[in-house]
Amino acid sequence: MTVLAAHETPTGPYDCCVVGTGPVGLAFAIESAEAGSRVLLLDAGDTSSGGIGLTSAESARTEITDPARHAPLDLTLRRGLGGTSWLWGGRCVAFEPIDFERRDYVPSADWPLTFDDVVEWYEPAARHLDCGAGVFRSPLPDWPGLSDFRMSNLERWARQPRLARGLGARATAHPRIDAVFGARLDDIAFDADGAVSHLVVVRGGRSTEVQAGAYVLALGGLETTRLLLGVQRRMPHAFGGVDGPLGRYYMGHATGSVADVVLDDPGGAADLDFVRDEHDTYIRRRFTLAPEAQRRHGVLNTAFYLDNPPFYEDGHRSATLSAVFLAIAVPIFGRRVLAEGIRLRHVGPRPYRIRQHLANVLRRPWRAMADVAGILSLRYLSRVRKPGFLLRNEGGRYALHYHSEQLPNPESRMSLRTNADGVDVLHLDYRYLEEDIDSLLRAHELLDAELRSAGLGHLEYLADDAAAVRGAAWDQATDGFHSIGTTRMSADPAHGVVDRDCRVHGIANLYIASSSVFPTSAEANPTFFAAVLAVRLAHHLRPARASPAP
Repeated sequence: MTVLAAHETPTGPYDCCVVGTGPVGLAFAIESAEAGSRVLLLDAGDTSSGGIGLTSAESARTEITDPARHAPLDLTLRRGLGGTSWLWGGRCVAFEPIDFERRDYVPSADWPLTFDDVVEWYEPAARHLDCGAGVFRSPLPDWPGLSDFRMSNLERWARQPRLARGLGARATAHPRIDAVFGARLDDIAFDADGAVSHLVVVRGGRSTEVQAGAYVLALGGLETTRLLLGVQRRMPHAFGGVDGPLGRYYMGHATGSVADVVLDDPGGAADLDFVRDEHDTYIRRRFTLAPEAQRRHGVLNTAFYLDNPPFYEDGHRSATLSAVFLAIAVPIFGRRVLAEGIRLRHVGPRPYRIRQHLANVLRRPWRAMADVAGILSLRYLSRVRKPGFLLRNEGGRYALHYHSEQLPNPESRMSLRTNADGVDVLHLDYRYLEEDIDSLLRAHELLDAELRSAGLGHLEYLADDAAAVRGAAWDQATDGFHSIGTTRMSADPAHGVVDRDCRVHGIANLYIASSSVFPTSAEANPTFFAAVLAVRLAHHLRPARASPAP
């Protein structure tokens, strides 16, 4: 690959141009190059460590309608080589066959793809994201007595989630890829037939035209949607029309903890802990609702996993947890070891109970030091990064963390408006529905009933009554890290922005590689499956003349 200097101009010809060098754009670029295409990569950032966040001027161009529901953009966006992988924990979760089904309790869940259309691309996506293998089923048996829940659905974890040094380095070494950094996509130009003729890119304060056979937008869901909404201003019939699907159905997930799980056999926690597998990567088993149970109960896809008590609650009396809390509560250190959104969740609200945490540490200081040293070694010094730690306890009590699908809602949306100064501002009106909360609380009830019936354990809610539990779930209902749905996939151009091959309806050579094309969110965080679709797209665009990469 050639990383072009500021004074150099891409020479081409290029089979495809991909805009964005985050996990999805890089996976597409490398798979395309390996399939025989010549690829041009564009990114507004650079190759510096950590990526580049938004400037104050750029932040002013976005407005969050309800900050309680949507994370600040400085916690969710990065440009430059590696993109948002600088903020990513490395979790890779596959979509399941039920996620592609039409379910009568999930309105607008209409995928033009099936599981069989995508499963063959799981393995190459896993290779690009460095999570070991495209295997997401454990061969180990479920606990006896489980019927509505399974324990075989795996999370996999990238060996090193900050992908610039791995995936990015592979791209920078590939002979069929050229890259231009510091290049901001400003506009898309079309020819008389409605195809893209070129991209208008601003680099070093100057506009230039970039041409390729096909154009792939991998800027992330927010910036891709912003760009297309701007194009729709002058082409009001594009993307389903101004009252159509573009910008609508903005989804993420419901995630948090409203209950503890108490296991009758405390040793059972080992079955739900992080384990390094035969593919030399970490995996974790979880409780997930079986497909037949989802259909029977009308419940959204939901996963549960064991976690430590909140670090910030000193009542756990754990020297190790308090030592970790004290370390990450200092921003200059905590931000080096955790993504800021994750750090803030662990340190909790002020005021911090520093004295009480110090007292916990002083109860067993040598144990805390040894545990923290081991955690840091496995997480930051090991070639295969351990994604987390679960401190075992004799009581078998753990925080029960949920990660749940969100219903498609056309009123949850992004829209572009011009303010009094004539500046276009992207409004993020991200919403949850009461039905989202209904579903995740029903999933808790089902898990509690099944654990009790099987003699395996039970749930204990963290609030005193049902109304308070529901209020706690609403308090934790926030996302913005997972930008799903705003350029959704559909068979009918009136109901979506792209077709089953991620091609923008009505435009012959424009494609989107992003989680924003998902019609539903599933329970899986979106990075892995977005990479799956990017790999599939790379082969769809493979030129007929292509030969194996040298």
